[in-house]
Amino acid sequence: MRLKKSYVDISQVVKNNNGFTLLTSLIALSILITILPIMFYFTKPLADLSHLYDSNQLEIRQMDFLISFELNRSVEIRLTNNQLHFVRANGNIVTFEQYNDLIRRRSNHQGHEVIMFDVDHYSIEDLNDTAFKVHYIREGEQVEKVYTHHNIKSY
Repeated sequence: MRLKKSYVDISQVVKNNNGFTLLTSLIALSILITILPIMFYFTKPLADLSHLYDSNQLEIRQMDFLISFELNRSVEIRLTNNQLHFVRANGNIVTFEQYNDLIRRRSNHQGHEVIMFDVDHYSIEDLNDTAFKVHYIREGEQVEKVYTHHNIKSY
């Protein structure tokens, strides 16, 4: 007497060469129709982040970061003729200034590192003993940022 198999042999199902049946096509279509509207809500936050990678915004954020970074490392801030000087504890001076249509960063009045291109206007305004404002116009866009430090001197 021969015993009947009581399990489904998956290898026989996979080897079926008949192709997709109507039932499997309908199941795949219903899964696709269910997932597509949900995918919109997952991809929308990615589209909202696209403005962060605009080259203008990257340069503005980089400038803000570098000024904040130098503020944290400096013992004194000097504001002179639209130049921003950060004096460190070891005596090194880092300067942010406009040079033609660039904003550049210099260390000890030597060399330069270009921070921002195509700047139409750049100015530093002393607000009080602990705050100053950096204002610049770049490609028609005005940017103003206020920074604070415990030791700001205007010359």
